[in-house]
Amino acid sequence: MGQLVLALAPTLLAAQLPPRPALPDLAASVRVAGLAGAGVAMPGYAAGVFDNPANIGPIKVLSLEAAYAKLPDQSTYTTGAAAVRAGDFNFGGGLRYLRYQGDRPVVDNLSWVAAAVYRVKGIALGTSAKYVSVEDSTGTIFRTLTSDAGVTLAFFDIAALAVSFHNLGRYALSGERLELPASTHLGFSMNLIDTYSNGRLLATIESDWTAGTPRRTVIGLEAGVVVRGIGLIGRIGNGGQPTGSGVGKTSYGGSVVLSRARLDYAYQRRSAIGRSVHLVGARWTP
Repeated sequence: MGQLVLALAPTLLAAQLPPRPALPDLAASVRVAGLAGAGVAMPGYAAGVFDNPANIGPIKVLSLEAAYAKLPDQSTYTTGAAAVRAGDFNFGGGLRYLRYQGDRPVVDNLSWVAAAVYRVKGIALGTSAKYVSVEDSTGTIFRTLTSDAGVTLAFFDIAALAVSFHNLGRYALSGERLELPASTHLGFSMNLIDTYSNGRLLATIESDWTAGTPRRTVIGLEAGVVVRGIGLIGRIGNGGQPTGSGVGKTSYGGSVVLSRARLDYAYQRRSAIGRSVHLVGARWTP
């Protein structure tokens, strides 16, 4: 009997450990998904709060964003985010929900974030609280609370330099603590064409230092034409992805510009939720 218990001990212990959450390997914004995840220095839209809380600092009034993806096995990935300006502060929040279908060890992943940003001229200082949960097939829910912080320096509409620190302190709310390693993200983005012209050309680069893994760098490019507020923009991103995520190095995407609104699309040949993933989304920033 004792030998049987010893033989089963590793299996019983493994059953008590939480699954690895997929949400940290998924872009909250369709735009960022098309740039292979390079989002730390892409300020001005609500879903940027997941990549860097300071990203919502440049929002002048309001920003709303939502995204959706459906996989061949009927699993779904949904995101939503909102941000608003209030005096010298900007406040924002967002939701991400991944629902699996079929006979899988994990039922779903859920994440909430709430952020506050203080602006000093061209500098935005932000912090956020982040809740992440994973439910396994036995009905056990693992819940963890963590936080992010970030700084974005905006050079008018020309360029942005940003640094973001993810998962600063991790506290288990129920079950074992989820695997959310601390990481540092440094990025720079620059408009290579005057944004008041009809052309659009933006480049971004981001490096990521995650605890226990090698440094990785992602490069993204956007190009297009916008005339009188109407236009098309294409994008591509390439670079290293989180270890063990299964995400491909290259992603593609594009946007239809309709004045203050954007309809976004991204394609990932390999993602953390399967192959040949198509994401669609919308942004509105009046």
